[in-house]
Amino acid sequence: MAETPNPDETPDETPNPDETPDETPDERLDDEKPWWDDPSLPWRHKPTRADLACWAWIAVVGVYGLVMIPLRTVLIGWSPPFAAMISGGRTSVVATGAWVRVGGGPLILYWLVAALSLVKFSWVYWWAGKLWGTGILDILAGRSERAKKRADRAVRLTNRYWLVAIFLTFLPIPFPMPIVYAAIGAAGTRLIRFLVPVVVCSALFQAGYMALGWWIGEPAVAIVNLYAKYMWYVMLAVLAGMVIAWLWRRRSTAQ
Repeated sequence: MAETPNPDETPDETPNPDETPDETPDERLDDEKPWWDDPSLPWRHKPTRADLACWAWIAVVGVYGLVMIPLRTVLIGWSPPFAAMISGGRTSVVATGAWVRVGGGPLILYWLVAALSLVKFSWVYWWAGKLWGTGILDILAGRSERAKKRADRAVRLTNRYWLVAIFLTFLPIPFPMPIVYAAIGAAGTRLIRFLVPVVVCSALFQAGYMALGWWIGEPAVAIVNLYAKYMWYVMLAVLAGMVIAWLWRRRSTAQ
């Protein structure tokens, strides 16, 4: 005869505390997020081709800057005019002015190419601001509080006096050029209206640095020639410093 179930007895449905679900709801939600939905990225939508292209150009600028840190030391010792036209750096432009005064050369050509080389990537930051607005500013500002405060001051000045802000980016002071140019793009400034003062300022400053080298003349060339003998040691020292700085930042982040 079959036993009838006791109505007072109910199945034990109490969950076992030792048993946990494989994934929490938050984890499942994170897994469902697309790759581009990341707060560390500047966009807040599925990226378009323009978004991806601009982000790739920012990466190119970053890699170029890292490569040029040690390479610039070699270029100046090898050929100041070539270094000035490739990097547009102040030191190489001053050395070029002295170089041309002593040995001759197409000074106007060196000046024009150096002026354009200095601002060759300025449009990338303008484009980033145009595409993503203030979203790119937080990324460019960095993580430290000091860098963020400096970026905030630069944005406030740019929003009020953007031509003055462009001028300040060419001075040898810690004024964040990428922040300024991105803020100008975020404000809706047209590209041609942005590029004209940038190129003019670059041409004026590069002319001043080249004139300084021309005025110094032979002593500057002698320094360059002396430097050329030891430039490989300088490059190795720069590379070692870059590696040590990277290891230090990695260790600080891990802690």
